[in-house]
Amino acid sequence: MKKWIRVLLTAMLTVSLAVGCGAQAENNAEKQDSPQVQTGQDGQSPNVQSDGEKKEINITWTNIKESQQQVWQDYVIKPFQEKHPDVTVNFQGIPDLQNTIRVQIGAGAGPDMFYMDSIDIPDFASTGHLLNIEPYREQYGMDDFMFDWAIDSTEYKGEMYALPHSVEATAMTYNKTLLDQLGKEVPKTRQDFVDICDTALSAGLIPISFGYSGENILLTWPYEHYITCYAGGEKTAQLLKGEIGFDDPDIKGAFALLKADWDAGYINDKKSGAIKNDEARTLFTNQKAVFNFEGPWLTLVDTPPGTWEFEWGQCAWPSMKDGMPAASAITLGEAIGINADTKYPDLCVELMMDFYMNEERCAQAVAAGFSTPARSIDASNYPEDMPEQIRKTLDVQDQNMNAESVGYAPWGFYPSKTAWFLNDNLDKVFYDQMDLDTFLIKAQECLEQDLADGYVFAG
Repeated sequence: MKKWIRVLLTAMLTVSLAVGCGAQAENNAEKQDSPQVQTGQDGQSPNVQSDGEKKEINITWTNIKESQQQVWQDYVIKPFQEKHPDVTVNFQGIPDLQNTIRVQIGAGAGPDMFYMDSIDIPDFASTGHLLNIEPYREQYGMDDFMFDWAIDSTEYKGEMYALPHSVEATAMTYNKTLLDQLGKEVPKTRQDFVDICDTALSAGLIPISFGYSGENILLTWPYEHYITCYAGGEKTAQLLKGEIGFDDPDIKGAFALLKADWDAGYINDKKSGAIKNDEARTLFTNQKAVFNFEGPWLTLVDTPPGTWEFEWGQCAWPSMKDGMPAASAITLGEAIGINADTKYPDLCVELMMDFYMNEERCAQAVAAGFSTPARSIDASNYPEDMPEQIRKTLDVQDQNMNAESVGYAPWGFYPSKTAWFLNDNLDKVFYDQMDLDTFLIKAQECLEQDLADGYVFAG
């Protein structure tokens, strides 16, 4: 997704969509109107006596389906409002979320809480626009039950500046019915993968459905798969620590192989830049494509159970080089930023911690189509009538997250300048508007700048 803001658009968005906090609100949590909340022995915040003041908390999220918004209402918002009858929580999903939020927050307005990618945390935190979560970290014992690497992904200069909301492990989603028709097994090796792609093309099928028109940020999916399964997680970590560069043979080799597979027509017949992600999903749903780049979010949240009229599966992305195992990348899928200017910082944190700390409620929400929270959930907490599609997805995600070899997805681990450059320019390599060497040299310049600015790899 392009990160640059067009002046005319942003002015319109600021006028039409600004909600929530006033510019005169206090920054310091100790000066806020809401009382300091203490956690009870059961891991829940105790009931807070209403002081009679009507309060509003505004949450802005990416544009999600009504069914997903209902899950938020049922499992996050309603229980909190029953506990705090004087608080109204408004949840709004909007298109072009990230640009809109940047405009609103930069103008001293914006919602109290909002969806964000963890790679954006340094930019918001360094300009004083995010609430420092560190005081709440010990208060709620976050390190005791949340994944440590998810917490690390929300840190800026060693302190938390966002809540880790959901986690995921990337995967290959495949049409098992089409594989059977082609006489092929689920691929595990590079040769398996190439053989299936060539056979699919010969049969008039698309090997991999993928579209990113208007959302360059989705280009993270293909280059993550290739780096993870060609260079490996260890090399990825070395790259992000500055121990090796983009000119490393394995890192360069991953991008070169991705470009070769693009040129071969494996990725949506080289038309991904002309179609949107929803159109690529439709191609997969209509059995025009064998594989899809998307992972568990596709079957947990974005595709209602029963939509696909074929046998499907998910697995780790196949090896892209001899000696390298099939693998997935772990990542913080969603983070929640809290506006530094909110009038009710304690209530904002309490709203989400009441949910995260209730394992049974988290399980019920996931079963209803919610992203997997950044904590472990015992299988016994999931309802018996949970849709098989969700149970199947959770089983694969658990296997991929706990595999011996894992990578690090860009949208959760890469530094911001580097990620923005890769996302905004990989399509130029695809369409021969920039040669690979130039692309990698410029990516290295961005990485060096990120490291100089204080970026620390969270893996």
